[in-house]
Amino acid sequence: MKRIAMAVRRYFMWRVIDISMRIAVPTSIPTSGEEGQKTNIYVVYFRGEDGELPFMANEMLPNGLTGKWWSKAEKKFAVECSVPYAAFDDYRLHVQHFYKGWVFNSDGILSFVWKHITSYPFLRVMADRVMQLVFNLRPLPRHDRMKVLKFILAETIKDKDYRAHPTRLLTHFYSVRWVHRSDKDALMTYYGLLLASLRDSHDLASAEFGFTMRAKALNTIADYEKEERRHTDNFKVQRRIFYLTIVLMAVGIIQAATGGFEAWLDFTKPTP
Repeated sequence: MKRIAMAVRRYFMWRVIDISMRIAVPTSIPTSGEEGQKTNIYVVYFRGEDGELPFMANEMLPNGLTGKWWSKAEKKFAVECSVPYAAFDDYRLHVQHFYKGWVFNSDGILSFVWKHITSYPFLRVMADRVMQLVFNLRPLPRHDRMKVLKFILAETIKDKDYRAHPTRLLTHFYSVRWVHRSDKDALMTYYGLLLASLRDSHDLASAEFGFTMRAKALNTIADYEKEERRHTDNFKVQRRIFYLTIVLMAVGIIQAATGGFEAWLDFTKPTP
């Protein structure tokens, strides 16, 4: 029974490799730009018992695979070798699918078969494009100086070497999808000017690869929050005065209506 199971596994492993290696793997695989959007290439690896990927296949032959073995000295697949069909049982299949700028990993036969039958890479890429289209149509609010300064403070507390940069801010506020928007240059310009204004007000200091926070920024944030609390308190007071005025007006109307009703009763009362 065990021999049958191993034979079945070996057969399906061979079928997965056959499907994956119908297109030759180029020397370099583009993952970005126009060339990256055209890719549809599989790369077949064998995973050993230690979990590492020691073998990368190059060509499929009737009696096994030829490829390269991982060289620890050179830290790359450099040693030409082959794995016979009978030795497939000693390894676990791992396939990388480079598809339209994405990389989908299938660790094992079932993982590959599921992705292949359901066309998961195609559906995933199409879903992402729809989400990107919706994101591109949505207007993005531009955050003010104080919100940006507070964010930089929070990041600096977590990492004293934090560098603020327009791309970092955009990625945090809008996710990496901002890169594919038509107004990405305008967004970069806005946040670049915003950071420059914070530098000119001495809240930030120019540094390599961006801006760092200065101690003065703490006073700026404290003054802003103090002013915000004062504004909030004034609003609450004004709202209470407004509600009190409404109540007094209601009481006055009721009193006036009561007095008018009593006067009408006196007027309509028969004279003795």
